[in-house]
Amino acid sequence: MSDVVVRPAVAADAPRLASISRAAIAAADVYPPAQRAAWASRRSVAAHVRYIEVTRVLVASVDGVVAGFASVALSPVDALVAGEVDQLYVDPSSGGRGVARTLLAAVESAAREAGLASLVTHASWRAVPVFERSGYRQEEVESVTLDGEVLTRARMSKPLGRAMPA
Repeated sequence: MSDVVVRPAVAADAPRLASISRAAIAAADVYPPAQRAAWASRRSVAAHVRYIEVTRVLVASVDGVVAGFASVALSPVDALVAGEVDQLYVDPSSGGRGVARTLLAAVESAAREAGLASLVTHASWRAVPVFERSGYRQEEVESVTLDGEVLTRARMSKPLGRAMPA
């Protein structure tokens, strides 16, 4: 099994990140096609450039190819709270290789380094088991309306405990 290598995202990664997110959404068959289309419509290259500019976006590569990414707000920005894991997407062709687990560990490390005490996310039903395996717990079911489509998801959180001394 190949190692998963994580690094900070750069603006040049945005086209690949948009592609990965759209592919992952297309594979999220727990949602009907119209809901997936509404969700995917927001996954533009420009949006990913913005995420890279305002949050900590980490990319994971396997054999030199970007296989997934995650983002966390280390301070409040736009509608995100500090500690909000806003994105976790893995290319469907890279599933089952530890990419999501490695990304969530890197997000947790970045959050601890920033002095955050907890993480929160709004996970799709496809992602809930991944977050649960990383220690997140469901708090409530939420609904979000995108282009007239109502998607449900789970609000989840994970306490980080005390930050490690530097």
